[in-house]
This record gives sequence, structure tokens and C-alpha cells, in this order.
Amino acid sequence: MKYARKLLLCILLIAGCTAPQGPVHIVIMHTNDIHGQILPKDGVGGLPQIATIIRSASPDLILDAGDMFTGTFLSDDFKGEPTIQAMNRIGYASGTIGNHEFDYGQDALRMRLRDASFPVLSANLQTPISEIKKYTVVTVKGIRFGIIGLTTENVKAKSHPKNMDGVTALDIVESVKKILPELRSASDFIIGTVHLEDAEEKRFAETFPEIRLVIGGHNHDALGPFWLGQTMVAKTGVSGQNIGRVDLEFQEKKLTKMEGKLIPVTNVAADPAIAKVIEPFEVRVSAQMGEIVGEATGDLASSKKVESPLANLVADAFREKGKTQIAIHNTGGIRARITKGPVSWGAVFEVLPFSNTLVTLKLTGTQLKKSLINGLRPEVGLPAVSGVRVRFDRKKKGAEQLVSLTLSYGSPIEDQKLYSVTTHDFLLAGGDGYTELANGTDVRDTDILLRDVLVEYIKTRNVVMPAIDGRISFN
Repeated sequence: MKYARKLLLCILLIAGCTAPQGPVHIVIMHTNDIHGQILPKDGVGGLPQIATIIRSASPDLILDAGDMFTGTFLSDDFKGEPTIQAMNRIGYASGTIGNHEFDYGQDALRMRLRDASFPVLSANLQTPISEIKKYTVVTVKGIRFGIIGLTTENVKAKSHPKNMDGVTALDIVESVKKILPELRSASDFIIGTVHLEDAEEKRFAETFPEIRLVIGGHNHDALGPFWLGQTMVAKTGVSGQNIGRVDLEFQEKKLTKMEGKLIPVTNVAADPAIAKVIEPFEVRVSAQMGEIVGEATGDLASSKKVESPLANLVADAFREKGKTQIAIHNTGGIRARITKGPVSWGAVFEVLPFSNTLVTLKLTGTQLKKSLINGLRPEVGLPAVSGVRVRFDRKKKGAEQLVSLTLSYGSPIEDQKLYSVTTHDFLLAGGDGYTELANGTDVRDTDILLRDVLVEYIKTRNVVMPAIDGRISFN
């Protein structure tokens, strides 16, 4: 009888070991393009607020898809240190190298990566920074998640050349092919956290359909999850305005269900622990950020597709300071809007957060035309201009898209004539594809920060108002 009981117990134990496991539910929370928006702006965003939402969900993985840095004085004055400290405390499992991770220089990036308690990934970047990892593997509830990072192949055009020595962006598909065999053997489920152009993202998803989940970033679109074939792509917009949630269900370590959604970060209470991490940094910069430099009679926003009030304001400020006939600025460098009411120094900083300096030079009419046509490329965005009137026709191709170009008072731009132009050091170095500017003459770098130029312009007028005047038009 005793032997029979033991035999029965063994049979039951064996049956229990071989019985199918129940479903495993995994919650992933994700962010992208935080851009140093550590504190909420107009009740939206903020890392302490993101932490509150994350804490309430008790996720299994917290992931970021790049551009953690650059965009606010609070982040930039400390070269991203408060951002990393807050993300450490929140509990991120990994991050991704975006183009703006290089904005503070490679030494600062190296320090931030050493500060991070989570790996920051890019499988297709060759850099002198050994702290950048290609992928990581995290085991949650018995499931091994392989997380691979990718950075846009266009990273060098989207970052200041002075910060990109020794950096090479390799083909994303070939880079993934090289490491996929080892990642497959180490993982049960692979996730791509990618900072890519839309076309690159699509190519990645189509080439590797086995990678069923892509956490994306870079284009600042706030998209509820969408599908490329059998791959879900999830991205949250910009500046912490949303946080993403993806729910996965596995049976025997095989994915059986996947759903995602966006959660707005609006008027959310701050997580006290994260607020405490940030407080010492905030105290040190609050006085300068709060200084009022003028007043706006209405909201001023910028657009990459049409003439816009803020782009006009910025270009006019540059031309006035440079004392030139014309000014050119990349609208991709305008990172925030100015809202109606008092305008603070911190608000102007967020409009022009990069540490670029005002440059004057001379261009021929031909060089000027080539530079303006560059801005019609979708990935670049329409240029901000002052001192000229430009008419484009997007239905045409190449140089024919520029239908007419005159000075503001109506005189046509002549191909061989020289014109004085104000721009900045990023574009002079070929940033955003403005390579023609390097062929200019009489180049002078003023060493004046762009945001200081705009602050001075607003202070001089005291009141600014949104206005467009037809300086850019389309057939």
C-alpha cells in the first residue's frame, strides 16, 4: 500500500511537470523622444508624471526608443544628468541611441551611459563609445526578451558634425542580420527599439517579420499602435506627452496575443520619489528659466510644410542680428512653440535648445537657390527665411520646384550676384543636408548662441505677435 501511494505521487508529479503552463501576461511601458522634458509643460508630460502612470501599471519592462536628451534648459544645462537619474529611478530596462544623444559631445554621452543603470543600445552604430551596446536580453516571468536598438542611418546629418568624429552609421538591415542568429538563440521573443526614419522603419519590419514588436521614435508622431505586416509598431510622440503600453500574452513562450495603446500624460500627479531626484537640479536653474523677456499677443507655432509665424520670427531675429540681406534657418531646429502671454527665458530656450551659433557669409544666387530647394526634402522640412520671397511648386522635380525667388522688396535674385546671409554653424557644417552653405565666402562665426539672439529680439520689441506675410508660397 505504501509503495502504491509513492507510485501514485510520482505519477502526479510527472504529470504536473509535463502539463501545459497557463498563459503568461507581460506588460511593457515605453517612451521615445523625451527631449529633456523632465518637468510638465502646460500640464503635459514630465518624468515624475510618467513615473506615476508607470507605477500604477506595474509593468514588466520599461523601454525607451531614443532622443532622451536636448530640448529644455533643465536637461541641457546638466548635459542630460537629471534625465538619466530619473530614468534610473523609474526602472528602465533599456534605452536607444537617438541622433540627439550626441548633442552634448561624446565625452558627455559616455558619462551619461556610465551613469545609466540600464543599457543604451544601437546595433548599427560604429563609435569610439564602448558603452553603447548592440542588444540586451532580459528575462521576465520565465520569458527571455531580446531587445535590439537601431539608430537612423542619417544620424550624422541630424547631429552636429563636430560631435560625430569616428561615428559611422551602418545599414540597419545588414547590421541586424549579423547579430540575429546569436540573439535568436538567447531569446524567446525579440523587440526592436528603433530611432529611425519612417522608410527605414518599414524596411526593418518587412525584412524581419519574426520581430513582432517595434518600439519606435524619431519622427515625433503620436501614433496609436499600427501594423506593418504582422509587426506592431508603437510610438508615443514627443516630450513625454504620452506613454505607451503594450500587453503581450504567451502560451508555452509563444506569443498568442498583443495589444497596445497610448496613455496621455496630462494633469497627472507627480511621483514624489522622482520629483525628489529632480528637485536639486530644478532649484539651480529656476530663476533663469522664469525670467520674463516679453509678451506674445497669440500663440506662435512653427511648421515644416508651410510658412509659419514662429519660423518667421526666428529668421527675422537672425537677419537683424547678422545685419544681412537674407537669413536661413532649418525649421527642424525650432523645437517648441511660444504660447500667448508672458514669454519666459526658459520658453525661448525650448524654441532653440541647441547650442548653435550665429554665422554670417556670402552666397551667390545659385548657391542660395540650391540651399532653399534642400528644404523641400520631406525629412528636412521647409526652411525658415527672412529677406526673401520664395515660391515653390512641389509637383515639379529638382531645381524646377523653385518657381521664383526675389528679395523682399521685389528685386529678383541673380545667379552670379553675391548676397549676405545669416545662418548658423550647424547648417554651415552641412547639417540637415545644407551642404551648399560650406561653399560660401566671407564666413564669420559670431559665437553668439541662437537662443540669445531671439531673447534679445523679443526684449527689444517687448511684444511679439503671430504673423505670416506671404514670404513663402506654393503654386
